[in-house]
Amino acid sequence: MPKRRESKEFNNRQVIDIEAARQKRKERRELSAAGRALKQTEEEPTRRRSIKNLRRRIIYGLALIAVAVIIGTSVFNVISLKMEEAHAKAELSALEAEKKALQEELSVVDSKEYIEQQAREQLRMIQPGETLYVLKKREKAEDETAN
Repeated sequence: MPKRRESKEFNNRQVIDIEAARQKRKERRELSAAGRALKQTEEEPTRRRSIKNLRRRIIYGLALIAVAVIIGTSVFNVISLKMEEAHAKAELSALEAEKKALQEELSVVDSKEYIEQQAREQLRMIQPGETLYVLKKREKAEDETAN
């Protein structure tokens, strides 16, 4: 069985009043806390403390600036993506309109009238019994300058 340790107060076999000991400890703590508070209020900031405060403010300021830069770049990226999205949507609607026009033209291409029209305009073909009239280019140039 291990040897029991006895407290220092019991070495001289005195009886200790627990409540009185608690009261003494409480008074010492209160005096200590009051002394620290008084010391802090009476003292002017020392050079070391002012440097420490300045260093702390600089670190907080740099951290704040870093956070602001990160947030700013994120906002810039979001805005640029939104603008790019709007541009892509506008381009998409233009392409859809062009697709619709081309589909309409494709549906007309198979008709006999369209084929005849293209043969007359591009290949200068005529049907039997028709007469083809060719105008001089000079007259066309004069008409264009007159307009």
